Amino acid sequence: MEYLAIDTTTRDAGFLEELPIQEIDADGYHDSESFANRSIVRARIFDWDNALQYAVKSISVQPSLMGYISKGIALCGNEKLWDAMEAFDLAFLFSNRDPITIDILLLIKAVALFNAGRHDEALRRVQDLASARKHSHTLPCRSVEVSHIYV
Repeated sequence: MEYLAIDTTTRDAGFLEELPIQEIDADGYHDSESFANRSIVRARIFDWDNALQYAVKSISVQPSLMGYISKGIALCGNEKLWDAMEAFDLAFLFSNRDPITIDILLLIKAVALFNAGRHDEALRRVQDLASARKHSHTLPCRSVEVSHIYV
């Protein structure tokens, strides 16, 4: 089964970026998910301007959870915290009221605050989320408790 082996040296962003490019270029079809994925890849290599462009393209094709999350991440990278928070807020519209998705979005917002140097506010939000979910047995609650211990 040598043909299934994965070469771990090809994990660079260029290789990862090729996958969404192939999806976007195939038959001229522009899929919002492909643009959102490409935005995330650009963000991983700190190419914030292009990450934002792809996020905006994703949202213009089809507004979605990942489109707004990728936009928020790109805006954080461009040091536009409050614009990012607005993008994360818009992502809630696509959460389908799923409690795990909502918890993850709340955690993403806390991380954005923490990375912007607003440590006290970020920790307060994580503590509030942990308190609100204390009696709930969802996975994000356990992640919040562990994250709070190590922060």
